[in-house]
Amino acid sequence: MCSERGIVLIFDEVFVGFRLAPGGAQEYFGVKADLVTYGKTVGGGFPVGVVCGRRVLMKRFRDDRPADICFARGTFNSHPAVMAAMDEFLRHIETPEGRALYRGLDDLWNGRAERLNAMLNDAGLPVQVANLSSIWTVCYTRPSRYNWMLQYYLRAEGLALSWIGTGRLIFTLNYSDTDFDAVAERFMKAAQAMDRDGFWWCDPTATNKTVKRHILREMIAHRFGVLRGTW
Repeated sequence: MCSERGIVLIFDEVFVGFRLAPGGAQEYFGVKADLVTYGKTVGGGFPVGVVCGRRVLMKRFRDDRPADICFARGTFNSHPAVMAAMDEFLRHIETPEGRALYRGLDDLWNGRAERLNAMLNDAGLPVQVANLSSIWTVCYTRPSRYNWMLQYYLRAEGLALSWIGTGRLIFTLNYSDTDFDAVAERFMKAAQAMDRDGFWWCDPTATNKTVKRHILREMIAHRFGVLRGTW
């Protein structure tokens, strides 16, 4: 559709990188983008930003003014250590060992998500995980104004979410079953501790909408109470 209408299709793969396939989301979904951006994943964790694309979009000069070059400056531009790490990474994913990491990837991580969800369900805990391959998101099965506190219980067990508030877990592709079992055990301990402390209790009639309304009312009351000096 973008090609038919002359629209530049841009894939932002700074976050996803090469987790889904050796060719990234383009290969995974079978869609060829016009421009693609990458971040630290392409440099083994080093600070780097990459923009790739069609020649006509990447050209840095005008045909009628070839000496008028568009310069792109930056702190990490062509840093030797970063460039070497990026070269090693790109070569590695082309090796048999690198390609082996992607073999049966969806089945592997879908199975792990199903296993953890079954454990949580059997324990009667109101939390489940949803995943796209090795990228996971924590979801809650019943409304509660304290669901967000799970991140701190997870941290107490040694698990840190990638971004506070998003409930997201990102796994490296070389995670073994033993590694994952340790994560699942810690996740269960965190959820069970939160349950024992009563933070998953809620009014049976509560909904996500009513919880949000109650919190909003309390925030407004607090704000105006402070302004009036009566809180």
